[in-house]
Parts: sequence; structure tokens; C-alpha cells
Amino acid sequence: MSAAEDNPSRELHTIRDTVEGVWVAIVLAFVLRAFLIEAFVIPTGSMAPRLLGEHWPLQCSACGYEYDYGLGQDGGGTVDRRTRSIPAGARCPNCTYPYDLGREAQYLHSGDRVLVLKYVYRFRDPRPWDVIVFKNPQNNRENYIKRLVGLPGETAEIVHGNVFVKGPDDETFRIRRKPREAQEATWQVIYDNNYRPDPGAIREAERRGRDVSPPQWITLTGQDRWDLDGLNGRKFTFAGGERAELELDAPRSHFLPWYGYNSPQAMQPPAVDRDRDICTDLKLSFMFVPTEPDAGVSLETSSFGHRFRGKISADGSAALMYKAPGEDWVRWKATSIDPMPVGEAFDVALEHVDFSLRLRIDGRTVLEVSDGGYPFDYRWLKDRMARAETDPIPAPDVRITASGGSSEIWHVGLMRDVYYTSPPQRRIPRGVAGDYARDLLGLLERYEDLSKQRWWMPMVASIGEGKPGWGTAGNPIKLRTHENRDLDEFFVVGDNSPQSLDSRSWTHAAPTLRLYDEQGEPQYRVGTVPRYCIIGRALLVYWPAGHRVPGLPGLPLVPNVGRMRLIR
Repeated sequence: MSAAEDNPSRELHTIRDTVEGVWVAIVLAFVLRAFLIEAFVIPTGSMAPRLLGEHWPLQCSACGYEYDYGLGQDGGGTVDRRTRSIPAGARCPNCTYPYDLGREAQYLHSGDRVLVLKYVYRFRDPRPWDVIVFKNPQNNRENYIKRLVGLPGETAEIVHGNVFVKGPDDETFRIRRKPREAQEATWQVIYDNNYRPDPGAIREAERRGRDVSPPQWITLTGQDRWDLDGLNGRKFTFAGGERAELELDAPRSHFLPWYGYNSPQAMQPPAVDRDRDICTDLKLSFMFVPTEPDAGVSLETSSFGHRFRGKISADGSAALMYKAPGEDWVRWKATSIDPMPVGEAFDVALEHVDFSLRLRIDGRTVLEVSDGGYPFDYRWLKDRMARAETDPIPAPDVRITASGGSSEIWHVGLMRDVYYTSPPQRRIPRGVAGDYARDLLGLLERYEDLSKQRWWMPMVASIGEGKPGWGTAGNPIKLRTHENRDLDEFFVVGDNSPQSLDSRSWTHAAPTLRLYDEQGEPQYRVGTVPRYCIIGRALLVYWPAGHRVPGLPGLPLVPNVGRMRLIR
């Protein structure tokens, strides 16, 4: 055969190989989607600010802090999708300055796109604090993404923003602490001193009658030994000598669980209780630079009037201290660390979170007090919260103290932990979504005279609009295990707690759920996610809202690589 005759055959062979390769790729894509991994778009901001629905990326014109503001149920604003839109109601979470609607309007960004590991829970059980994607039990045509906090066999209850659980053999509830990765993901800003608001902008806002109340660090003692004006107030310098204290002067409202992502309406009752929902799980951090070898610094915060302190000295001593109301300071723990060379910077942090106190230096925990030494427990907290209506929870005191040799303090920041509120249940809807709840209420009347208790009777007695949310204070939720593992029950919440429709408030039940057993008895627990509804674990934000192409501003085609991230 000549070369001329062989060329058409080779071309046909190449085309066939190309077509086969394309089809193999398509088949593999479908196989991956069906069995291993699938992509989802986050529709709302119930997991903000870590995971975002449709939103505006904004920058505060007073302090420069960047934050995201959501659209719709989880946010506010108005939008015309053909043009730039106005994020009406946005307010900076760092300095409270309202978004200047006179500035250039913003393009609305789409929700984060995430990859979900499917069938991972066929090989291991779901773990507390996993971020999972599941079929919404209220409407199985929708996919939800939430954080898993309650497992089958446990009883879960949210008290003062924390999750408490009790196993079937436990005598009382214990706090559910987060793993390190989840804890780092759930810190949220209260005030970052690197973003100090412009005084002129604040005065102008006040002149216009806007409520603006940014925090600020002030001298409490030793005013003559502090210089707070370095780098326009971003660096604090201690001249040395006796103890001198700084205090964060912040309005009480700054310690409420409010989010820059939400509209101001999200802070109204019953979403947030201003007497009870004061966040006291805090992280105070800064860079400590000793400029003399005997320099020392303390970080201090409080919770319910109890004070907690972490002390560090450049000579290598460190301690955790505690002060009960009306009593003297006591030393909890002490240790020795490597001396801190003069002129070097050290990242120090005091974390008071989940019934524990940690002193961290350069990302390493050097001292910790938790179980067995911490002064609060579940019963104490329940009793204290019961008095909150007449004795509101006090806002924390946050202080920095320097002593000994001279030193500098840079990059002061105060963060708060995620705080899960206790909203009431929602109204039982009309139509098929509410039929199951109404059937349960009818069953209770039918069986109320029977001596034999059924598992669902306590649930039915506490279901209905305005009653305490599932798993909230005073209404713990008992999650059942089943012989058929597909029916195991889980409890989920959204990190954007005031604006998350999750297990706490559900009264719906999709008719496509396995609502009744073979004997016609109810088998679905309202407020839970059955195992068969779980799709998988959220793994990665693979496509955040993209950058827009010059000349084509309506098309965010350029990937925002800096915001691609693992989901913790």
C-alpha cells in the first residue's frame, strides 16, 4: 500500500481514537459524579462567612475591612441581575460603619461551588463538626449544606451558643469541643486593630444620625507608660515599669452573634436574644516584641464575671490564672518556655472557648485548662441562663497588661467563636409538607389514654410554632439509632446561626421521606437528618466567585484562586 493510500486510514484511525477518548472521558465523569465526587453550588449564606451563597464582596470605606454581604433570606439588599446592584443595609462587622450607598454599586457574586465526597460515609461514620451535604428533609428536591453536631444515640442540647451532648450511658451532658481545624475555621472578627476606622468618617456618620460605635483600645492604668499612637494607632508601645493596663472599650452589641453577611433585621428577636446571646468564647491575639529581656505581657478576658488571664515573660515563664467574682487571682498552671530574644516578634494568643482556656505561642499550645479544672459545667450554665431574663449576661472585659521591661504590641485582634442561637420552631406549613406534623398531633390525641409509651410522644408534645427549637435550651433532642442504619438520625446546624434554617426550627417533613414503618407507626423524628438523606462530606471550595474579565464585567470567568480552600 502506498503512503498516499495509507494516510486516509491513519486519519480515520486518529479520529476514531479521539472520539473514543472523548466518550471514555464523559463516561468517567459520570461515574465519578455518581459514585465518588460531585459539585454543588451553595444557594444561601447559612454557613457564612466561611461558605457563601449569592453575595456582594465589600470593603468598608471607614476602616478598610473586607467582608461579604448576602442576598435574600440570609442577607438583604436589592438586585437587578442585568446591572450592578445595591447591597442596602450592609454594615462592617469590624467597626459597624454602614456601607456607603453613595459609592459605586457592586456586582452580585454567585455562591461558592463545592466538591462533595460521596459515599465517604460508607467507609467511616460521620464525625462531629463535619460539614455535610444532604437532601433537605423538608423538601428532598433541595440540597442543603450544614455542620453536623449530633450523632445517632446521643441527646443534644444547645446552651449559651455551645453544643452539649449526652450518650446513652452518660449521667449528664458534656460539651462538644471542636477539633483544631474546625475551631480555626469558625473564629469570627469582633475587632481587628489593624483596621482602625477613620475618625472623620465616623464623625460624618454620626452627623448624619447613623448609629456607629467602633471599639477602641484605651488606657486603664499607667497612661504615662503607654504610647498608643504608633503607626496611626496600630502599634502599642510600653515604656517599661509597673503594671499598666489597656482595655477594649466596645459596646455590648459587639459581643452579640451578628454577622456582616446579614442584614440588620437578622439581629431582631427572636433570632437573637440581646440579654442572653452574649458571646464569651473569645480569642485575643497579638504580636509581642520584647525590647528588654525582662519584658512581660498578660492577655485577659472574662465570662459571666469570671476572669481568665494568660501571662508570658521574655525570660521564659508562662502561666494561666483565674479569678472568681469577689476572690483573688489564683495560678492554675505554669510552665517554662524558651526565652524570647529581644527584638523578635512572637504570635501570642489566649483562647477561652468550649469550657477550656489555652495559651498559645506561635501556633503551639503551651498551657491549657479544661476538664477537671475549668469552673463551669453544664448544670451551672443551665442555672445561670435561667436567670438571664432578670440578670442579663454581662459583656466580657478584654484587657492587655504589660509590666517589667519595655515592649511593643502589634496586630491586636479579638475574635469570637461561632455561637448557636436558640430560635423557636417555625409554623407548621399548610399542604403536604406539614401533613406529617399534623398527623403526629392527631396521633397524640388518639394514644393519650394508653399506658404504653411510644418513642414519638415526647416529640409530639413539644412540636409547634413558637415552641423551643429542637436541641435548644430546655428542649434537648434525642437522636435514635436503628437496626436499619439508613434510618439513623443526625442533628445539623448552620454556622450563620441567626439566619440558618436547620434542625433547630424544622416542622416540615417531605412526603418522600420514610415517615412510617410497616405497622403504620411514625418513624421519622422531626428536626433530624436520616442517614439515607446524607449525600457526602463537603471537601473543597473549588470555584469561589470569579474575577470579572475586562470588557466583559458581567462574566466572572477568571478563577479566584486565593479563595479556593478546604472546607473545615
